[in-house]
Amino acid sequence: MATRRGHVVDLWWADLRSADARLFGLLDDRETERLDRMERAADRGRFVLGAALLRLAVGAATGEEPRSVAVGRTCADCGGDHGAPRVDGVRVSVTHAGPLVLVATAADAVGVDVEAADRGDDVARWVLAEARFKTGCPPTQVSAGMVGTPRPGYLAALAVAGHVDPEVITHPIGETAAALERLATGAGP
Repeated sequence: MATRRGHVVDLWWADLRSADARLFGLLDDRETERLDRMERAADRGRFVLGAALLRLAVGAATGEEPRSVAVGRTCADCGGDHGAPRVDGVRVSVTHAGPLVLVATAADAVGVDVEAADRGDDVARWVLAEARFKTGCPPTQVSAGMVGTPRPGYLAALAVAGHVDPEVITHPIGETAAALERLATGAGP
């Protein structure tokens, strides 16, 4: 399938139950080095799951084989390997909090954020601001709103370039878990 045009955003949800050591093989050398520097198991799980889910989502949006998706992570400020992910063919955003990982793909600039609702009084305002920031666009050129989460106690926001409400296609945890299992076993996306 070719990259979709227009105002379509795909949201892919996963949780740490889908983190699988077999997904490590999808990481490139720089991602593996970054993973090796992480001490906490939950951080490692979220990173691997986010990297695999990103490749799965990009593959679905562009038709590219997920294992072949090259991900750039060069920081625009310092040149380190910890910047926002970039891929060819589609715009992406990745976020995680607690057990949740969320990836968004769109033809236009996109940003997502998720946080635990108990992190303070301004969590909704914070996730909206962070999603807007992740688009890389001036705030006046971005539409943003809250989106549902698959677990209670979390808030999430989506921001897209432009002022048109996009068609949002949500891929729930169950669908994503099955696709990640197929990817982990080499059975296809």
